[in-house]
Amino acid sequence: MRKRDLEILNSLDKFKCLTRDQIAALHFSKNARPYTSANNVLKRLRRDEYITANTDRSFQQYIYFPNPSPIKTDSQKIDHHLLINQTIIDMLKHSTINEFQLETKLNEDAEFIPDIYVKGWLDSDWFIECQNSLNIIKQLYSKLDKYKLYYDKGYWNNEKVLIIGKVNLKFDPEDYPFKVKQIKSIQDLNETIKRYKEIKYTQFKETVINKSDSSLKLKGI
Repeated sequence: MRKRDLEILNSLDKFKCLTRDQIAALHFSKNARPYTSANNVLKRLRRDEYITANTDRSFQQYIYFPNPSPIKTDSQKIDHHLLINQTIIDMLKHSTINEFQLETKLNEDAEFIPDIYVKGWLDSDWFIECQNSLNIIKQLYSKLDKYKLYYDKGYWNNEKVLIIGKVNLKFDPEDYPFKVKQIKSIQDLNETIKRYKEIKYTQFKETVINKSDSSLKLKGI
């Protein structure tokens, strides 16, 4: 099996399911024709029964799963998983990620399970909640209350909270003692990320200049 085949299988194990476009973004972005290349490889992996697919969604892309799949290929949570996956893919377009965990309990002191826990993205750690529907807003508030309890117990390490997906206009981030922001997608942060990178670049230049000045002084110049 080829190296990229194994990488695709590892991604499917990590993400549980992925669309063709998501697989292309993760593994074929440097190809001249990423979607065509992805289709050819996925067709072969399906033929050899390394992966399986949901092909029943009218006018939508196939959704691919490892074989055997850890979730039902017609699960009602598939769109939720795909939103989680797309969030990670969009984040990687802007910056590297040191580590991420999907739907995993942080530790024994946490009474919540974040949809995504990300370490080291834009020099910060993040709890991310993804929601496809406003019908589950009560569940979101309940989970944020558990975040607050975790904060009040002193376990908070300056993480930031992102709520991604359907926007609830009644939601007030000022209700919480930690930083929380509600956005439709990572693209909503484009300007914020641009400013962050400009600041980091300015700091980098100042560090280089200061080191250069110190070196010249040591040499007596």
